[in-house]
Amino acid sequence: MPTAQSIKEEIEKHRGEIYKKDYTFFEVDTLYKSAVCVEHESSQCVECAAMLEDMQALAVEYPQMLNNGSHGRSEYQKRLSKYLEHLRKAHGYTRKGFFQPVYMAIGLLLGLLAGWISQHFTICMGIGLVIGYIAGAIRDRKAEKSGKTL
Repeated sequence: MPTAQSIKEEIEKHRGEIYKKDYTFFEVDTLYKSAVCVEHESSQCVECAAMLEDMQALAVEYPQMLNNGSHGRSEYQKRLSKYLEHLRKAHGYTRKGFFQPVYMAIGLLLGLLAGWISQHFTICMGIGLVIGYIAGAIRDRKAEKSGKTL
C-alpha cells in the first residue's frame, strides 16, 4: 500500500520533467498535501484507501499528463479535484483561506441589503465587509487548528 511519503518521493523524482510554472499553476504540491490527508483517513474510509493507489499512479504519470496538452492537463485536474472533493465532503477538509472570501462576500451582500433598507449604503457595506472578514478569519483559524486544512 502506498504512503504519502512514497507519493512525495515520486512527485519530487519527476519534478524536473515539467516547467516550474506548471508545477505551481497545476498545484502539484496539493497532490502531496491531499495524500497526507487521505493516508490519515484511510484507516477509517475504504474510499480513501483506494484513492492512495490512484494517487501513487498519478504521482508517476503527472509529468506526461501536464506536458501532453489540454487533454492531459484537464485529466490531471479532474483526478486532483476528485480527491479534494472527497476530502471536503466526507471528512470536512478545506483549503487554506477558504472561508474568509466567502464570508466577506456574504457580509458585503448583507451590508448592501442593510444599506438599501437604511439608505446608508457605504457605511453598511463597509461594516458588512469588516464583519465578514473577521468571521471568515475566525473560521479559517478554527479549521487550521483542527488540522482540516490542505
